[in-house]
Amino acid sequence: MQARLANIPAQVFQEAYEFLVRNIHPEDDDSRIQRSLTLVWTIVYDALRHDPNLKEHLVDRDEFLKNVKNRPGGEQDFIKSLKDMAKNDSWEPLFDDDVFVTLTRESGTSKIANIPELMRATERAWSSTFQGNAQLVLLETIADLLKKSISPYARLTSIVNSSGTGKSRMVDQLGVKIITVPMCLRPEGTRGFPPPDIYLRDWLVPRDSSDQSAAQRRLHGFAYSLLTVTRTALETIVIDSEGKDVATLPNLDDLDVKNMSEIERNKHVSYVIDRQAWLAETFRNHMTTGQTFNISNTYRNKFYENVADLADEFMGSSQRVIGKNKGSPGRYESGNRGVEKAGELLCRFVDPHGLLDSSKGPRRPLVVFAFDEAHTLTDNPSNMPWNFFSELRRILRQIHDLPIFSLFLSTAGRFNLFSPDIRSDPSNRIRDANSRPLDPISEISFDDLAYRALTDTVNLDRVVQTDWISHLGRPLFGSRWDAMPVTPDSSHQSETMILDFAKQKLLDGTTDLAKDNRPGSLACLSVRFALEFNVDGTARDVACAQVERHMRICVAATTGFEKLVTVSGSEPLLAEAAYDLMKRTQINAVRHLADHSDLHCIDRGRRGELVAALLIMHAYDEARGEARGESSGRRWVTVADFMKALLPTSLPTSKHESLHDTLLECQPTFWREGEDRPFRETFKDYGMWFNHVIKIEDSEMFSADNLWKFVTRGAMILCSNNQRGIDIVLPLCHTKENLSPRSVTAILIQVKNAKEFGKEVKSTLFDAMGPFDLGVFRVAKEGALAEATPKPVIRLVFALASPEASVVFRGGATRKSRPNEFTAFDIWLAGLSADTFKQVGLDLEPYRTLLDRSVRPHDAFELLDEPLVGEATKKLRGSRRRRVAPLMLTDLDHNSIHREAAD
Repeated sequence: MQARLANIPAQVFQEAYEFLVRNIHPEDDDSRIQRSLTLVWTIVYDALRHDPNLKEHLVDRDEFLKNVKNRPGGEQDFIKSLKDMAKNDSWEPLFDDDVFVTLTRESGTSKIANIPELMRATERAWSSTFQGNAQLVLLETIADLLKKSISPYARLTSIVNSSGTGKSRMVDQLGVKIITVPMCLRPEGTRGFPPPDIYLRDWLVPRDSSDQSAAQRRLHGFAYSLLTVTRTALETIVIDSEGKDVATLPNLDDLDVKNMSEIERNKHVSYVIDRQAWLAETFRNHMTTGQTFNISNTYRNKFYENVADLADEFMGSSQRVIGKNKGSPGRYESGNRGVEKAGELLCRFVDPHGLLDSSKGPRRPLVVFAFDEAHTLTDNPSNMPWNFFSELRRILRQIHDLPIFSLFLSTAGRFNLFSPDIRSDPSNRIRDANSRPLDPISEISFDDLAYRALTDTVNLDRVVQTDWISHLGRPLFGSRWDAMPVTPDSSHQSETMILDFAKQKLLDGTTDLAKDNRPGSLACLSVRFALEFNVDGTARDVACAQVERHMRICVAATTGFEKLVTVSGSEPLLAEAAYDLMKRTQINAVRHLADHSDLHCIDRGRRGELVAALLIMHAYDEARGEARGESSGRRWVTVADFMKALLPTSLPTSKHESLHDTLLECQPTFWREGEDRPFRETFKDYGMWFNHVIKIEDSEMFSADNLWKFVTRGAMILCSNNQRGIDIVLPLCHTKENLSPRSVTAILIQVKNAKEFGKEVKSTLFDAMGPFDLGVFRVAKEGALAEATPKPVIRLVFALASPEASVVFRGGATRKSRPNEFTAFDIWLAGLSADTFKQVGLDLEPYRTLLDRSVRPHDAFELLDEPLVGEATKKLRGSRRRRVAPLMLTDLDHNSIHREAAD
């Protein structure tokens, strides 16, 4: 036996040998063997990975195909070798061929290179303990969608959400209790986990797939075969378990069931559920144990080979018959074999007497078919009014009344095609409102891996660590982090790897943000500034693309995406990746946004709050870089350093006076008894940490009871549109205390975008930001605990539309005045200028552009959604559009009748 086979179990080689004998024949023409090269790689890879010394050094499919073409004699020589081995029935040399491993030459010897650590981390992450209850929510949802009281077109739907949200793992965990048949149809040339079922994918969607009639016959064979082979596999599991202590069903007949008492029936229902769960978990283990990043296991490969073989046999003998009901589509049957009959037999095996069925309310699914990376079905064939998914859906309608459900998972591609608009669907029946498709499922895993953040248990230094932030949000990053090797020297490497991985996911494959990568820059801006998209069709398309390829979260969607709610989730690791990506471009975020071609799709905020958020984040990023140096790795900054980065170096009227020094020595505007101390002393032990924005909908969220929670996520707060008196809250926390309501305070900011607010301070705006009135602090009742004691606050007013620049430290009452109920430092910042905000610098024009467009509810007058129209035509048409909105703005065309020469 050859060298590599010496370390492979004999049974494993025997299975591989049988696969090769069945699929490669000496009489096959070269083109057929060429099409089978992927299968050859699958068989050999699956065997060689059982060698622990070789497992980590095997090449993936793409590299294998490249090695075959680059070998002496090329692909043709390799095909000839396969034929010779098939003719001689001697396959051992194939397993020693170097096309299956990566080799580097050193001093005449072979040294096998390591595969990426992230692949191994992915495998380990998949095997980790599942956290959360997303799979139970999915089960309850499916049970509701199987109710007999509703009659959708078919019992299937899509799971819609972005990458890394745990869709595949959630469905895998469903398979612990419910028999779930997983199919991964990931397209050739793309990477991901779970690995693709290559044999099934290539058989199910052949390269020449434009014949609709042939596709219908093929998919009928597939559906029949999948139902039948699943039942056969479950029957084999039962046979193999004879004599073992496993869940079994008592012998009953229909009469026994009919005469059961309610107590007896409930008892037998539990037997069926236990047996179903045992079958489900056993089948799941068979289908997943031993899978790697690149390849499925032998059992699963054999399972889908059997599906394809039986489907081929069915296709060869089936005949088209007319539908059972008027108007229903035709179907293919072979004798008494068909999709509906195969479904009934499968259900009868799992629940022989229908004890789990229910005429009212939710129905427990008996079997779930899960198509992962299912856009392969919607994308083929291209440029046709039909696709493989629409045809398969029509076929699955035949088992509409059975407790069998199908799930279609996808992030890339046109996921709206899994739940199309009724009006646009090619099927006449699906346009019937009583047979409409089911709405997509969007609920996924989020924060399920996060560390518990209870009051008074963690401090600022802890919540800025990569370990902490990688566990917040979708499970992709936390599970990867946990699966990375832990050594004394691995910490920095792991941080670099996880951040690079986050960048790749955010940018859909690269770790550098190119200047012309508009979707990528929008993704970075969205994750940092919680951008919201408008509700028009163009904006919806942009939002869909961000979900599909750039990590935006889908909260809810309806059929045809008539309703689509998306958000940028609070994920500080992604925000950290975005921060680094944009920093490396040496172009500030405001310029990325102001120059963005999709700006018209974004809600810019009517009060200028988005501009304010950009100014604040810009200052924070600068303070973060300057405070301790980028190499320090510290993400939080002191309050003093932040204010130094926010405010100009000096006032225009006194260039030699340091504004920062003035602030540090400034006394509070109001103060509590004993707190009449300068800014420097008041905030010397306070820090702040944020790299992204969370927009809240309830003012209770910025109370001290909740304010500390935002520090644990590294978030600043953007208030709801109808919030009175305040627009932005920046949490501050004591750097030497654990995070709790007692250790936090805030910078309270009100933003004004009207010229009536100039350089003169309007005290009423500060009055509206009273921390007790806003609910930041609660009024201390007599005998209340110490945590009710309010901390000092900073109150800022951004009068962005002021034509004159001014920074005013609002003077306090005389020192003889009575103490106040709270301590506050008030600063008035007038004008959008480098004389007001230090970081404006050379970015004044993009800041002004954004501020100007923030007061407009739309961009219709600029015709930004008309790419085919020239600038001159846009100007003319824009003039016509402005005339239908008289007196809305100061532009002449809004005031046409008030000009001397109206046209």
